[in-house]
Amino acid sequence: MAAAGERTGAEGAARRAPRRRAKRGNLPGFGLSMGFTLLYLSLIVLIPLSAVFLKAATLTWDAFWSIITDPRTLAAYRLSLIASLVIERATLGIDIVRVHEKAS
Repeated sequence: MAAAGERTGAEGAARRAPRRRAKRGNLPGFGLSMGFTLLYLSLIVLIPLSAVFLKAATLTWDAFWSIITDPRTLAAYRLSLIASLVIERATLGIDIVRVHEKAS
């Protein structure tokens, strides 16, 4: 005889929720792909970027200012900005041509 509050085999089985299979995702291998993506992101981008910030944090304000106002550093800033503007304008021009071709 079962104690109060306990269920016998048939009653307990009827009360338990049926076990469901884990639903499979629509993208097979997504977990593995995401893992490789995050690994490469951290190795190529985040670790060097953190090294730059750590190095800058160890500098005094005068040393930091002398580095960022150095002529070579300013030339690098100028080159990066001009190159990005040229590429942006070229991409915009290509997009305008494509839209114009689709419209006609």
